[in-house]
Amino acid sequence: MRAVLLAALLIAGCSSSTTFDQTRWQSADLDGRVRADMFPDFLHRHPLKGMARSQVEALLGPPTPTDKWAGTDMIYVLGNDGSMFPIDNEWLLIKLDC
Repeated sequence: MRAVLLAALLIAGCSSSTTFDQTRWQSADLDGRVRADMFPDFLHRHPLKGMARSQVEALLGPPTPTDKWAGTDMIYVLGNDGSMFPIDNEWLLIKLDC
């Protein structure tokens, strides 16, 4: 019984894509995975290529303040790395054309 439950939990965890919701993105707990789960749908609906800073901020809100990745124009934390024992975050790094 435990093996079946564990398998069900692992399968459910692998299919966590969620529809992008601007309000939920901007208010997400950055220790969770709400943003990471929404990101594939966001990218499908809103290709970032060619977007200006103001357009990105209108959708995602202000970038996450960090001193990581010098030379990157905009950085957003997507949430924890999704591992069984998360010790790091996943990040969205945006380099603007202008």
